[in-house]
Amino acid sequence: MPDGNVIVLLKDVVAGYQTTGRGWRSLFKHVNVVLRGVNLRVYDGERVAIIGESGSGKTTLLKVVLGLLKPVKGSVEVLGKDIYKLPWRERVNVLKQVGYVPQDPYKALNPKLRVRTILSEPLESAKAKPEEVEGRVREVAKMVQLSDKILDKYPGELSGGMMQRVLIARSIIHDPEILILDEPTSALDVSIQAQIIELINNIHKKLELAILTVTHDLGVAQYLSDRAVILYKGGVIEEGYIDDIITRPKHEYTNLLIASYKASI
Repeated sequence: MPDGNVIVLLKDVVAGYQTTGRGWRSLFKHVNVVLRGVNLRVYDGERVAIIGESGSGKTTLLKVVLGLLKPVKGSVEVLGKDIYKLPWRERVNVLKQVGYVPQDPYKALNPKLRVRTILSEPLESAKAKPEEVEGRVREVAKMVQLSDKILDKYPGELSGGMMQRVLIARSIIHDPEILILDEPTSALDVSIQAQIIELINNIHKKLELAILTVTHDLGVAQYLSDRAVILYKGGVIEEGYIDDIITRPKHEYTNLLIASYKASI
């Protein structure tokens, strides 16, 4: 297990979505449980992958970590603070240290804003000075290989790969402690996927931040993580170093994931 500070810590997290029945049953509320006693640690500078198929609970876990879904049971600590016990404003301040790259760049960017504005807005909201905003935007744009010409374009004028670079740039604009990636290559052409993976790993080395990748793809996990957690039906069934999991899986479900991955390459 890695040493250092724990950036994200989940303890016995149970989470789900509130539903109601029909007719007289609508008088009673019920929680449809998705995560079932999940424990997770992400250390400073570490790369971790959450791997599972659709319906395994990956999206729910993301919402819990991002402060969007309060668990029914258990605790969620980010940078040493239990975020669901904090007042809203304090929670927001803590979560500013969490960069997030959503799954679909085509839906995540405002089509009416130029790229420069998309990157500037988070800094302007934090009351940064205009010269500081411009300097930081240029610095981050260079880090993800966006030219000045690209900064003046609208998202609809960009390729999927360029839009993903914009999302990554926006996620690190506040110099976060951890970067969370939701299926970072699933919306991209195969020819672009390797470039984005290389970019993410370069950012990891340069900024020395932690990275939590959520994916169904073992190949992506192998390139973007050192350690992996296998999620199945809302529970963690296996975890360890990614190479050990791939070469010596302990759970039958992990075996099935590996077989599916090998059949696809």
